[in-house]
Amino acid sequence: MRTSIQLKIVLIYLCTIIIIMLISGTYIVYSTEERSYESVQSTIENMAENIEERGNWNLDDLSNQVDDQYEIYCLDSEGRVESTTGGKLSIGERVKEEVVVRAKRTKKSATAEISHFSVFTGSEYTDHARVILNKQGDIERIIYIKANIVDVHNNIFSIMKTITIGLVLAMFITGFCGIVFSNMITSPIKALTNNSKKLAAGNSINRIPVEAADEIGELTQSFNYMASQLSTTMEVITSEKNKLEKIFEHMADGVMAFNRQGVLIHVNSVCYEMIGATSMAPNFEEVFENIGLEVNFEELLAGKPYEGADQTLTIGDRYLKMHFDVYLNAKKEADGLVVVIQDVTKQQKLDQMRKEFVANVSHELRTPLTTVKSYTETLLDGAIDEKETAMHFLGVMEKEADRMTALVQDLLELSRIDNKQIQLEFVRLNLKPLLEEVLEAQYIHIIKHGHQLEVGYDKKEEYFIEGDLSRIRQILHNILSNAIKYSPEPGTLGVYMKKENAYVIVEITDTGMGIPEEDLERIFERFYRVDKARSRKMGGTGLGLSIAKELMLLHGGDIKIESQLGQGTKVILNFPEAVMKML
Repeated sequence: MRTSIQLKIVLIYLCTIIIIMLISGTYIVYSTEERSYESVQSTIENMAENIEERGNWNLDDLSNQVDDQYEIYCLDSEGRVESTTGGKLSIGERVKEEVVVRAKRTKKSATAEISHFSVFTGSEYTDHARVILNKQGDIERIIYIKANIVDVHNNIFSIMKTITIGLVLAMFITGFCGIVFSNMITSPIKALTNNSKKLAAGNSINRIPVEAADEIGELTQSFNYMASQLSTTMEVITSEKNKLEKIFEHMADGVMAFNRQGVLIHVNSVCYEMIGATSMAPNFEEVFENIGLEVNFEELLAGKPYEGADQTLTIGDRYLKMHFDVYLNAKKEADGLVVVIQDVTKQQKLDQMRKEFVANVSHELRTPLTTVKSYTETLLDGAIDEKETAMHFLGVMEKEADRMTALVQDLLELSRIDNKQIQLEFVRLNLKPLLEEVLEAQYIHIIKHGHQLEVGYDKKEEYFIEGDLSRIRQILHNILSNAIKYSPEPGTLGVYMKKENAYVIVEITDTGMGIPEEDLERIFERFYRVDKARSRKMGGTGLGLSIAKELMLLHGGDIKIESQLGQGTKVILNFPEAVMKML
């Protein structure tokens, strides 16, 4: 049970005053009782001396002269009563009191010893025995006097009562003063305690007023200074903590921290996304068991390098790399483990795309080069003398050379776009006449393949955009030629244009073979073909849609493809509408 310092101070005051009052009261009672006894004993000794001087041993005539407080007896040498002033002892009765026995033994006068605190022991009298010797030195008579000490007791009781009342009053006064004085001491301490608890809880506090220039005042000043410094330090720490939390939260890498016991103490939101979880296990072992990674926490904490640092962990469609490092405490001892998770999915995909790109370029070039080399060798072997055969071979070689030239040109075009070396001349242009121009240029191919063309747009409306005329024409030619080539004969092509939400939208549809849903996400990748054999037969390089998408992005627009296998394809071109400039 906790006892307050204020109560302790009050109890100390009370105990001190009680002890002082008890000691002083005891001394007063002791001294008063001793003086009272000495006064009574001196009186009875004088009375005995007077009787001896009187020489008359018959005490009857003194009965009326002696106060009732005293009993006087004249005893023979054996201690028997010979005469009395009217005491309680009868004539001839032997007196056995201690002073009489002592006087007979010593042949000297004897007085009862002072019995201190007799008020509690029940003694009601004190006595004196005076020995009267004959000429031979033997006891002739003994004057024995008893004195009642009730008055002494009453006086002692009165003094004790006074002391008790004084003690009670002193306790009340001391208690009141103790409460007042202790409150003067404890109030600043309580204020310090309450503010210390607030500081420990991380709350701000007001400055405590210094009410005295004593040790408590110095303590209060020191506390105020400490609180000010601590508040400043806490603000700095809080600021740094918030800063670090924001940094962790917006880091591209996932970060997890574990304490010395392996308990998870920090994780940023990126970690949840990377490992595909909505909640995280509470400790190290469970976290990495759930993602299928075998690592030993104690070994890592001891500084052993992680053996799989160069390996890539696959979780779902993500590729992750794990980095483990130990953080130290103030004593430079291992205090926990930090895990940094890097998402290398993009790098992996870029590496894969690079490999596929090299393989595709090699393949695209190898096929026509092999054809040209084969026909060249055949011509060199004598086929050149056969004019019809030679002309056929040369035609095939020319076609393959044109194919390689187109491939190289497309690659150079993409390279210029990637390296931002392409020059675009943005002008305000009307998309309607440009679209009509492209349709007119492609119309012969539409007829050649037996397709029907449907055109839909408001001929009274003007469709202004800002862009590079030649590049916009290139995009339209590319998309329309794809629709013509990949639609089975006869087919139906649709070209529609409209305005919507500050965009000029061009939709080109066909009734071709369509694109499977799983291929739609990759349709804009370089060299990606849904039907590779058919695409090469049509003379495509596999780069047309990639170039179209890059050019649309450079114009601030977008290109989308909607398709279902066997039901045709819709290509949607979104061009930002040109804003009318006010003069």
